[in-house]
Amino acid sequence: MEQICYGGREWNEDYAYSCEKYYFVLDGATSLIPEKYSKEESDAKWYSHAFGKFLETALSDFSKSISEIIKEGIDIIINEYKALASGRKIVDFPSSCVAVIRRNKNKIEYFVLGDCGILYKRKNDIKDFTDSILPVLDKKNIDDMVKIAKQKHIDAIEARKFVDADILKKRLSKNTDGGYWILCDDKTACDHAIQGELKIKKGDEFLLYSDGFSQIWDTVKIKTKSEVFEFLGQGGTLVDLYKMLYAEQESDLSCNKYPRTKVRDDATAIYLKI
Repeated sequence: MEQICYGGREWNEDYAYSCEKYYFVLDGATSLIPEKYSKEESDAKWYSHAFGKFLETALSDFSKSISEIIKEGIDIIINEYKALASGRKIVDFPSSCVAVIRRNKNKIEYFVLGDCGILYKRKNDIKDFTDSILPVLDKKNIDDMVKIAKQKHIDAIEARKFVDADILKKRLSKNTDGGYWILCDDKTACDHAIQGELKIKKGDEFLLYSDGFSQIWDTVKIKTKSEVFEFLGQGGTLVDLYKMLYAEQESDLSCNKYPRTKVRDDATAIYLKI
């Protein structure tokens, strides 16, 4: 088992945890709203880290499903956040994507909400448990950035400010029909999660990741999903993969070669072989 969790800037809104029985990744969603009520660098960091600390102990209760535990966590963490706000109006609650697996005898329970994801490999077969809604919405914003950059003869990263209003509109559509589903203040979002159970065998492999790490195959495309598993199976590490990703991002600070909404996102991954 290997785990990494690297911040894309001075602080990290991702959170990761591993133990013998369960593993999870959280990716706090950076808010475009100026209001901030926690003492952390961002309320997204506060939310993902508070939820992570809750899950570290709560997931040990195998009498409850992952969904039941996360619903309980939503109530607890949102009440803590409301206390931080001290009666002030909350325009936009902080939110986070999450991916969890939990080992229960010869089964794995899995739960994915938002654009964190889980890759599951058995022999040459790879299954991807990832919600496609957010990546589709993000792609539209990125395509608009590229178009504006060409029109204005500027770098793609400079065009980000022209799509911020659309990004905010998208963010405010969370946990609504026609929008997307994510860990926030609404427990019904859990009913829209990708979740289930798998019977596992010796040799099965799992990769949990945040969307900052998945840029390896969906943005800079230095390796395919299959090649990532092959690399790890041959002695390569998640740290090695992150260094490759970092180098490509550093070579494209303008975001022209690899269009994206920020130069570097938080990047988190957990690799597990049964």
